[in-house]
Amino acid sequence: MHRSTVVKVQNISKIYKLYKKPIDRVKEALNPFNKNYHKDFHALDNVSFEVKRGEALGIIGRNGNGKSTLLKIIAGVLTPSQGKSSTYGKVSAILELTSSLKPELTGLENIELNLKISGFKSHELKAKIKEIEAFAEIGEFIRQPVKTYSSGMKSRLGFGIATSSEPDILILDEVLAVGDFNFKQKCLAKINSMRNGISIIFVSHSMNDVRTFCDNVLVLERGKKVFHGKVDNGIQYYLAQEERKKEQLKSHQEKQEIKPFYGDVFLNSKKIYNIHYQLNKDTYEIGDEIILSFSFNLNYQPKNLIIGMPIWIISEGKFITSFTTDFDGTTPYMEGNQCKGTLKFICQLNPDKYFTTFNVRDGSEFLHRQVADSFQVQNRARTYGYVTLNRQWNFE
Repeated sequence: MHRSTVVKVQNISKIYKLYKKPIDRVKEALNPFNKNYHKDFHALDNVSFEVKRGEALGIIGRNGNGKSTLLKIIAGVLTPSQGKSSTYGKVSAILELTSSLKPELTGLENIELNLKISGFKSHELKAKIKEIEAFAEIGEFIRQPVKTYSSGMKSRLGFGIATSSEPDILILDEVLAVGDFNFKQKCLAKINSMRNGISIIFVSHSMNDVRTFCDNVLVLERGKKVFHGKVDNGIQYYLAQEERKKEQLKSHQEKQEIKPFYGDVFLNSKKIYNIHYQLNKDTYEIGDEIILSFSFNLNYQPKNLIIGMPIWIISEGKFITSFTTDFDGTTPYMEGNQCKGTLKFICQLNPDKYFTTFNVRDGSEFLHRQVADSFQVQNRARTYGYVTLNRQWNFE
């Protein structure tokens, strides 16, 4: 069977003018010598591809690389600065799930309005309204103003309306990123039921969703097409590029000295002295025991002594977790004017580099707070996310 082209994108570029200050727009417009006060930003740069009838194309890439801009141009919402986009057939674009809803109208009135705009005849409305009501599952609220709906109710109604028009081309922009698990499953089932009769252009950060629904993948990077081909190859290419960027970032950060970002601001030398702290190792594997040994002396009797150890991931600068005696229900023990002890926990952090701070405070008053040791968790098996929790599988 010959599969004709339903979407044809030819050398599309989208350029935005960026101004440092709002007044620069006026200066540029009134300047008699046509002086530029802006910088060009290429949201899209010479992108070309085709979508065949019945094909599902996934578009992936980091935020800010032109995915949504491309969808809006195909849907006719934006005009390209250069190039041409052509569609052949009826297009339904879900760029924002609730964008088609009028808050002052009831759910039922919104359904009827959108169906009439989509070209449905009066005798067709009754069946379509029932179909959308069944999908949205908002019960008696269908006769209440949309402004009284929860975000989940709005999402279900918006998706039901958008997919009811029986389009030839369905454009989806991160639709499955909103809503709860049940909503996502309903959307997946709805899209799957429409697969045979339509072409789909699908933007998502979920590689599983892209792999499930798409035949081919387009990868955008800084507005440029860097890959267009089969799904598995495209996802493999994208993930490899992301891993390469992550390694480059880690390499750059490793070259920089990690400086105590609190400095001596929270060192009260009149109250605390002889401060020592050390990790038992500098390299761990998941399941190893991490031990922080510490000791310090105080010149006074504290009222509410608290010791803490927060942990950050170096590659992303993100706070991961923290151990504090007050949260753990532990009261530090003082032998005379000295406090000496250990903090032990099992490493569940995934492979990466981390750093800690050693904190001592009396109630809300910091006595000492400074970056302690950095440590590394090495690869032992494939991991996902930030932590690998203890778990057990059972089968009957």
